[in-house]
Amino acid sequence: MKVLASIAILTAVISGSAQASDTSYSMDPSIEQLLVKVCSQSQDDDKFGLNKTLKANRLSKQNAVDKVVCNGQPLVTFARNYEAHKVVKMLERYEQRGKGKVSISDVVAAPN
Repeated sequence: MKVLASIAILTAVISGSAQASDTSYSMDPSIEQLLVKVCSQSQDDDKFGLNKTLKANRLSKQNAVDKVVCNGQPLVTFARNYEAHKVVKMLERYEQRGKGKVSISDVVAAPN
């Protein structure tokens, strides 16, 4: 399959999916296969296949956008680099949700 041949390195991070050992990382093979499938469908601009895969594995589009990394790039950036216009259009709104919404305030009580 041309997709799997063209994906040289797959680095995927899903919260809690990778377990760190002393010098190497081990990943559940079924999760790794899922991530390869997500990246492959994104690269192929297979919007319907990607949507079906995400739903079948109970992975929200928001989590996919926030946490899936293909070839060291976030999922939407990876799709953009492969000119997967349908997938990018489907995922762009989820990419925008996470930007600029964090507010940190330091409140210190006044000394008496």
